[in-house]
Amino acid sequence: MSVTLNKVRRGFYANSVALMRISRKVAALAGVEEASLMIGTPANRDLLAGSRLLAPEGEQALADDLVIAVRAKDAASGQSAIAEAEQLLSGGQGNTDKWGQSRV
Repeated sequence: MSVTLNKVRRGFYANSVALMRISRKVAALAGVEEASLMIGTPANRDLLAGSRLLAPEGEQALADDLVIAVRAKDAASGQSAIAEAEQLLSGGQGNTDKWGQSRV
């Protein structure tokens, strides 16, 4: 049975291209069925809900928050995916260009 997990980062902004890049990387992880990183606007929360990616924590997100949303085969895979997303958001491995500049 799939699990849906959300993590909200309060007052966090990243541009949509960077969020799409990270979403693709997280969605490709083992055990992850779908992943999305979106700013918590009402319209984006509706999109997450329509994709079965909105959990109770994400429902509480505000328009200046970031929602990390993951649907995974189990809780362990979901938690691992959220941790990877947070690492990538923080400028972790694989998130720089060939000159060492941050891509987020």
